[in-house]
Amino acid sequence: MKRRSWTLALAIATIPLLSLSSSTTFAATESQKIIKKSERATGFINFYYHPSGTLYLEANRLNQPFLLVTSLPHGVGSNDIGLDRGQLGRTRMVQFERQGPYVVLKQLNTRYRASSDNVAEQQAVKQAFAESILWRGEVVEGKQPLVAVNDLVINDLHGVTERLEARKQGSYRLDAKRSVIMPDSVKSFENNADVDVNVTFAGNNPAKQISSVTPDAKFVSLTMRYSFVALPEAGYQVRGYHPMSGYLSNAYLDYSTPVDSDITQRFIYRHRLEKVTPGIAPSPVVKPIVYYLDAGVPEPIRGALLEGARWWQDAFTAAGFIDGFQVKMLPEDADPQDIRYNMIQWVHRATRGWSYGASITDPRTGEIIKGHVTLGSLRVRQDHLIARGLTAGWADRSAAKEAAMELSLARIRQLSAHEIGHTLGLDHNFAASANDNASVMDYPHPYVSIIDDKIDISSPYSEGIGEWDKYTIAYGYGDESEQKQLVKQALTQGYRYIGEADSRSKSASHAYASLWDNGNDPVAELTRLESVRRKAIEQFNADALLAGQPHGELTDTFVPIYLLTRYQITAAAKLIGGTEYSYQQLGSGLHWSYIEPKLQQQALKVLLEGLSWQSLNVPPKVLDALVPKAGNYRRSRESFASNLGVVADPIGMAEVLSRHTVQQVLNPMRLNRVNQAYLADKEQLSLPKLIDRLLAVSVYSELTRGASLAIKMRVNTVVIDELLTAYHQPQTVPAVKAQLLAKLKQLTKQLERRSKRSSDYQSAHYDWLHQGVLQGLKNPEFTLIMQPLTIPPGSPI
Repeated sequence: MKRRSWTLALAIATIPLLSLSSSTTFAATESQKIIKKSERATGFINFYYHPSGTLYLEANRLNQPFLLVTSLPHGVGSNDIGLDRGQLGRTRMVQFERQGPYVVLKQLNTRYRASSDNVAEQQAVKQAFAESILWRGEVVEGKQPLVAVNDLVINDLHGVTERLEARKQGSYRLDAKRSVIMPDSVKSFENNADVDVNVTFAGNNPAKQISSVTPDAKFVSLTMRYSFVALPEAGYQVRGYHPMSGYLSNAYLDYSTPVDSDITQRFIYRHRLEKVTPGIAPSPVVKPIVYYLDAGVPEPIRGALLEGARWWQDAFTAAGFIDGFQVKMLPEDADPQDIRYNMIQWVHRATRGWSYGASITDPRTGEIIKGHVTLGSLRVRQDHLIARGLTAGWADRSAAKEAAMELSLARIRQLSAHEIGHTLGLDHNFAASANDNASVMDYPHPYVSIIDDKIDISSPYSEGIGEWDKYTIAYGYGDESEQKQLVKQALTQGYRYIGEADSRSKSASHAYASLWDNGNDPVAELTRLESVRRKAIEQFNADALLAGQPHGELTDTFVPIYLLTRYQITAAAKLIGGTEYSYQQLGSGLHWSYIEPKLQQQALKVLLEGLSWQSLNVPPKVLDALVPKAGNYRRSRESFASNLGVVADPIGMAEVLSRHTVQQVLNPMRLNRVNQAYLADKEQLSLPKLIDRLLAVSVYSELTRGASLAIKMRVNTVVIDELLTAYHQPQTVPAVKAQLLAKLKQLTKQLERRSKRSSDYQSAHYDWLHQGVLQGLKNPEFTLIMQPLTIPPGSPI
């Protein structure tokens, strides 16, 4: 791409600034009276806070685009709702305009542009698409014209009511009578100004999550900030998006492009970083990228976060930027929401949840103005919980305690680097774990092994950034002349990069792009991790508890151990009907292909082994230790559900894990791919063979009395329910429905035979399954298990 500085071609008409000081003497006096009595905050925007509680804005910045950003200095504290402390809202490009006696705030439309110098062409685009008036205020005329902005900032531009409704937390509305501007938080600086408001939302029938974090959920009050931000100075060089760049991107339609060129223009998000001496050679920087850590983070977590954040220094140094990236503690007098600080913020919630990296960006160019990392404080406790469960069998309890803390801090280092990566502009790379852990932008699972018959957690996560991360920083921040060579080098070295949409969703098919997995062979890793899981289950005991915890809390500690393989199961299942491809390949041979049949067969075999009663069984000595919760302790969503009341339900646990496996195997789009691949190539795994093998290890296997009977019967029920669900799924194509129907009809005959020749107990089971299949084929709503037990949340581990 030709190197040039881009400007937004919005065709903003040149409107002469109106003289606002030629009004009547009375009006001028009123304006001056207001100013005289008010507290002042002057700078980028001049604010005047009157003792009446009215905030005035000086209407002297007209027809000059700037950014308006909402954020939450104080949040709600619920992961489910998502209105966290420090959350950034939308970045809007706006401008004030004078219309008669009013000033309006207009949001400009940046998605449609004409970048040519033809004013008429620019105007044609501007007039073709709508803009949005966000607010209107009446001018108080005078030498310094003022506009009251209470109804601008006591508003819900952040979308709180929409979020509460979307999360089914009740019907809320902004209660202006209970909302106030916070005068001490009205600030104005050279290039930005902030107004904080304490807003209250009134609602009826509040739901569980909002009630759990609010003293009176009928009135939800939080602090919302409106930030008025100057556009960055000219001189930033946009950088075009490439599928192999590894960056997040924005796009707009440029109607001035030639017909034989792409109308959609894409650019990457990145910070402005310039060398003192431009070029390829290393050089000090004009202004470094500096991130600041929230002083509210306690030790030893603080040290781990700083260390992980500083990993990025290596990438910028390798790209030729001397001291180009730095991490510091936030000064005591600084505000984390201040636009001038890139932040790593420590955020508390009522339940564990996601961390994330967000940015304020210039919508014209993609320049990152402020990076803001939100780290959920309960994440580290979940890692510690897993580590305690894994080391419960260690005889040396001091060593176990130390190892659990080290694992937790290792994860915090990795998490810090990961989320900062997003605020540097980087996308996820969920194929990195299958590429020698080449990037911190993957979701890692702790690596656990068995050494000398003992579970080992000494190397749970990779240390430092990976080779892919160095490549992405060089691509996005280094000299643009080297980009083509960098892409070629990345492909030659075999770097895998698969982004969000190709990895996370149920429609994703790439066999080597998964979340929370390990290794370049998903099947071999599942086999290895299952052996770790069985040993951890067998050795599990009350030493996994924290000091002072009642014994009844042991069941919750057991959850991530019993479900240790859940994400590796998902990764291995992606080989079945899986595909392999790259976003870019050397030469002209770009193509995609199905995974070779042998690998698919191996994946199916190992997955189905996970349905065996031996894999799903909880040993009696462990089950005996899982006593009911004590006193005022209660089950939470982190607990296993139970069909047995307050006592632990081992068959329910088997139901949950077996359903997870079967659902992965019978994913409708996976079955569609299996069937289509087989029709094109008879060497591929066929759908009838897949179903036969699933039934062979479940419904068609022999039932014998003993420890296995209850587990096998529950697995049989799960398998039939999921076969019926796959049959009725709207995503399942007709050819696959036909095969499923044929197999289900065969199944009814087999079940009828077995019910006649089995003992009374097994006969009743087979007859019940038989009747269930018949009803399930006719009625899509029918299930043998009317209320399936839910799997406790895993992500984020």
